[in-house]
Parts: sequence; structure tokens; C-alpha cells
Amino acid sequence: MKTNEILTAIVQSIAKMDRILVYRHTNPDPDAIGAQFGLVALLSAAYPDKTVVAMAQVPGHLVWLHADDQPAITPQSTDLVIAVDCANQQRLAGDLPSDAFTIKIDHHPNRDPYGQLNWVDESYSSCSEMIFDLAKSDPARFNIDTAIATDLYAGIIGDTVRFSTPETTARTLAIASELAATGIDIATLSHHEMDLTPALSKLYGYVLSQQTVEANGLAHVVLPRQLFEKWDINYGDEDAIVPLPGNLTTVKVWLFFIETPEGNYRVHFRSKAINVNGVAKAFNGGGHPLASGAFVPDLASAEQVVDQMRAQVLAQTASEQV
Repeated sequence: MKTNEILTAIVQSIAKMDRILVYRHTNPDPDAIGAQFGLVALLSAAYPDKTVVAMAQVPGHLVWLHADDQPAITPQSTDLVIAVDCANQQRLAGDLPSDAFTIKIDHHPNRDPYGQLNWVDESYSSCSEMIFDLAKSDPARFNIDTAIATDLYAGIIGDTVRFSTPETTARTLAIASELAATGIDIATLSHHEMDLTPALSKLYGYVLSQQTVEANGLAHVVLPRQLFEKWDINYGDEDAIVPLPGNLTTVKVWLFFIETPEGNYRVHFRSKAINVNGVAKAFNGGGHPLASGAFVPDLASAEQVVDQMRAQVLAQTASEQV
């Protein structure tokens, strides 16, 4: 199905339903929250008689983007579900109601097409960029005001790390420019994206002092749960410092192993140029070529991740020298 046909089908599905529940992934980033709440506001304005709700609580480190003020609602099979920015159903924040019609809107590889209608396009820099195009597909119905533009712009600069990733395109910049023209506070949003609390600054220092940086350009660090307890940091708040090792000129690829409250380890794969998604997939994860994620059960498995990533870095480096 072509993009225009998918967008028409999405709008038609929305028009038919009285209750619309918008889901996103667990451990959300600014794009997940921006796309989710941007879409909720867009639909609420276009259809004031419909019930449109963002599912799952907003974590503390993202309340600057949206307060956690959504009403509690019990999902029903008669609801329309729209899942944004979530590649795999198992990562959705909240269980989907059984038999509910589900629309998936995402920019990650579509290895789990769990929606009855799937609009998945990896050419987009962010899901927030996709929500913008959804609105533009029916300008007579949808209007992007300053509040909605704020959500979407925050999502775009979050996923592009302020327009620095390879996924940033001329389309991305054109959309950002149009959002900026609504009167959003660009400076404040950019500062919020970089905010560090005093507690997070301690974690920042820990990463710089404790990370291992190998001669081949691979960096890796483990963040044990005790650090979060010691400095009163909520799980998920550490996402703000994930880009940090990439600021070092000697680092090509970096790995974060973050101990979760359940005792396993969340893995962040990041890279400047070398594809990391293949290794993430080997550990039942996935994502983008230069930014992926996975979970491993213990530190022994974390060592296996490091070994495989090291082999990938060395192989890529060797091929570039031929």
C-alpha cells in the first residue's frame, strides 16, 4: 500500500471510532512522548466529541515536555489503538485490548507488524516527523498549533540529537522549520533536551571516569543499580547521558549496560558510522543502524555483547583499510 493510501486509511479509521487510545514504548524518549501527545492533541482538536487518551505515565525526566495528567481509562475491544514509535508489541507500555483494531506508526524496521494497519517508514528521522505528515495529509481536518508543534519539534530534535544523526534529511529540516514558524520556543526546548539534574551530573562523571575505551574505538560502561539508589535517580532518567561517550574523538561505537529494577541489563548501542543493529538483533533487540537496543540477563551476557561488537568494529575497520 502506498503512503497516501495508508494515510487515507488511517484517517478513515480514526473518523469511525469514538475512543482512541494512543500507546508508545516503555522507557520513552522525547520522540515517543512528542509523537504520542502530539497525536493526541491533534486528534482531540479535530474530533472534540471523541475520547482520545495517551496511555502510560510520563516519566519524571520528561515532564518538561508533558505533565502526566491523562485520565485513567480501561481499554476495551471496541477502542481504536494507535501505537507510535514502537517496533515490537512486547515493548508497548501497557497491554493492548484484545481484538481492538490497531494502527502501528513507526520509523524502525518492521520486523513485528502487529497492527492491522501498519504505516512503517524507515526514511523518517523520527515518529514525530511522521505525525506531522499525517496532519498534512488532511489539512482541512488537522491543524498544527503551537502546542502540537512543540511536541513534534521536541520529538524530532530528540531522535536526531539536535539534527546530528544520519537520519536527518532535507525533509526533516523543512518540517522543523515549519514547526518553528508556529512560534515554538526553540531555545527552551533545546536546553531541556540537554538538561542534567545534579544527580545525573554525578552519573555523567561516573561514565567519563569508569567507561572502558578500547584502542579500536569501542567504549562500554556498566551502570549498576546501586548507583541509581545512591544518587536517587529513577530508572529511565539516565537516557539523557547516553550520547555522552560519542563526544570523545577516539570513540566510534559505545555500549551502555544499565541494570534494571528487575536485575537484568538494558543495552544501548550507539555508533557514529559502524552498523550496530546486527549485534543488537543477535541478542533479540533491534533499532536503527547507528542506534539500537536490547536486554541481556546478566553481566556474562553483557561480555558476549562486547565481544561481538568488538569483532564488528575490528571487521569494519579492517575493510576500510583495504
